[in-house]
Parts: sequence; C-alpha cells; structure tokens
Amino acid sequence: YSSSPRAFSSSSTAMSAGKPISIIVEADIKPERMDEFLELIQKNAEGSRKEPGCQRFDVLRSQDDPNKFFFYEIYDDADAVAHHKAQPHFDLWTKFKESEGISTSVSKKAFGEFMS
Repeated sequence: YSSSPRAFSSSSTAMSAGKPISIIVEADIKPERMDEFLELIQKNAEGSRKEPGCQRFDVLRSQDDPNKFFFYEIYDDADAVAHHKAQPHFDLWTKFKESEGISTSVSKKAFGEFMS
C-alpha cells in the first residue's frame, strides 16, 4: 500500500469521522520465495497486532491459488496507519516487495461501515 503516512485526503474527513480504516491487500507471492514470505509475514502480522490502534491484522491464503494471499487490516485511524508503516516489521514486507518477492500486489482502502 501507499508509503505515504496519510493515505486519505482531507476531503474524506467528514465521511470517515470516527470510522476505522481498513486496508485489504491482495498479493501474489513468487513460489521460490514462499518460505521467506511466510516467515516475514508472520512477524509482520504478530508485530502489527501489538501496535496501538491496530484492531486486526489477518493473513489469508486463497483456496484457488496457493501463491495468492490477502491481508485484512483494521486500524483506529490514519495516525494508527502511519504508526504501522513506521514499524520495523512493516519494513520486512516493504523490502520483500522491493526485492521482487511478489508477482503483483494490490491494496484497497476503506472506511468501516458495519463492523463487529
């Protein structure tokens, strides 16, 4: 996802007031890098779950493609997202992407509407 600490514009402030921020990442991992990925994403997920403002960090594997993963992340607000992106465990994922460990990665951002 975006390396900018503020992923949302000020025009979305009224719409998002008091709503958590969700980030959904879809990533295709190169098969020859799978062991490395699994180790780093576990560290990233466990570290993220300990952050203030992180409500959830799930790592899901596709039923149809063993190299496709989804990350489902929920944060209290933009400050919590910025804090997350400044952590060493997040940097593991950034460096993995930069080293071409993925085929593709797409991120979507959303505001929580009806959540449990």
